[in-house]
Amino acid sequence: MATSEADRWFGDYPWQDASSTSWTVHAVLEDTEAALRKSAGRLRSSGQEDGARQVERFAAWVRFDLEEPLVAQQLYRAVARLRPIRQPGLLAGQVLGKVMSLARADRGNVQLVDPQSGALTIIAQHGFDEKFLDHFAVVADRGSACGRAARRNAQLVITDVVADRGFEPHREIAASSGFRAVQSTPLADREGRLIGVVSTHYARPYALSARAMRIIKRYADLAGQVLAASSSAAPPDGTSTGSSARPAAPAVTGAQRSSSTGSPTATWPGSTAEP
Repeated sequence: MATSEADRWFGDYPWQDASSTSWTVHAVLEDTEAALRKSAGRLRSSGQEDGARQVERFAAWVRFDLEEPLVAQQLYRAVARLRPIRQPGLLAGQVLGKVMSLARADRGNVQLVDPQSGALTIIAQHGFDEKFLDHFAVVADRGSACGRAARRNAQLVITDVVADRGFEPHREIAASSGFRAVQSTPLADREGRLIGVVSTHYARPYALSARAMRIIKRYADLAGQVLAASSSAAPPDGTSTGSSARPAAPAVTGAQRSSSTGSPTATWPGSTAEP
């Protein structure tokens, strides 16, 4: 796939310490986005749809930096602080804390995709009791917010779980856990392959702004790459800072009966992220 334009920029993010008003940086980003869009068009016209979508994903990153330069710099610095962390559970806890801050939420969780089953397993959480953790310890259904986000590899918001028909199997646990709204954002590696989902929950019906969702998505794109590298280097260790963690699937199989309402979605691990 022709991604040389992207590779020039999506390594060390050379502009992250530059002035947000630098016309040189702005011009370079404009040219980069244009080159990526052109490359995506060529790939699509030659029938390489997956490659086109990947390059469009890179172009969307550049567009974000153009439109949100100060936020982009903050996100790059936040992700740079994640890179030295080697334990996946600790790393997931840090990612969750940042997303909760961006989403203005006081509870949430991070789930990773089990490579064998395709199901989601909780690796870090904050604000939930054991009953919630048992119910959602392993998720392979299409009704929950995280399950839908994973299946589509796209952000999903349920503004009111009581009014959402698909969420019906989980309404009882939502009521007992005290949440009415939830947003879920996929975590993907550099190629757009799904590795997990980060979700935040709200006590009342709630809808995040389009800008907030976009910022969360950009951070998740960056953090997902770090998580992917960490997860491939070591198994989840069940530890996190500032949040409680759950071990991966082998340690929570006893809870699977209450959290899995369907067969695992085999397409999750290989899904392609939407730009």
